[in-house]
Amino acid sequence: MKRYADPIAAIQLAAGDEFAIELAGNPTTGYTWQVHADSQHLELLGQEFEPGGESVGAGGQEVVRFRVVAAGETEIACEYRRPWDKEVRDTRRFRVAVSG
Repeated sequence: MKRYADPIAAIQLAAGDEFAIELAGNPTTGYTWQVHADSQHLELLGQEFEPGGESVGAGGQEVVRFRVVAAGETEIACEYRRPWDKEVRDTRRFRVAVSG
């Protein structure tokens, strides 16, 4: 499964493709990535944390997996925040272009 970490370049896919975005994070701080995607174009398959090391409290990557369900253009909006807090520490926006 192809992974994307750069929000600057548009992600080019075809209907039916599966892909993932990677977001640096550290859930031991209470912060996690809250991901919002257009369900008309993308199906969320899952989200998991991959530690970057074996030490307690080590950061790593949050990996969010999707399947493309329809052609068109859409965006994945990501906010790095504590679920109970309105303060957003960081944001990322991934543009997705899907060919039919």
